[in-house]
Amino acid sequence: MRMKVAHIGAVVCFLALSFAARPAAAGAYGALATSPDADFGYAYNYDDADEARDRAMTECRKHSSDCKVKGTFENTCVSVSKAENGAMGWAWGHGKQQDDSMAMTECKNNKGRGCELSARFCTGNP
Repeated sequence: MRMKVAHIGAVVCFLALSFAARPAAAGAYGALATSPDADFGYAYNYDDADEARDRAMTECRKHSSDCKVKGTFENTCVSVSKAENGAMGWAWGHGKQQDDSMAMTECKNNKGRGCELSARFCTGNP
């Protein structure tokens, strides 16, 4: 009988430590805000879409007063490209290589000169 009680106690202790050691789950929401001059801000791992949008705007406004939220994302990764003349492109949900390629293509299609990948962020559990 003592062995069973000790065994159960060890299992309970192991389970308690296992759950305590887990990191907090990342929030599912992210957002991207941009300006006409290719300034941008983004947010990731927020529990609420509104909070993610607010943070993206705050980050963009560090560089420009003319920012607008371009998208809110849930459980995905986003690639962002920008050009020296203010053109931008972004893509999400297709995997890193395809997102990067699509963001670059969109930047070039927007008449971007010298488009470069500028950021990639993931939110939640993509």
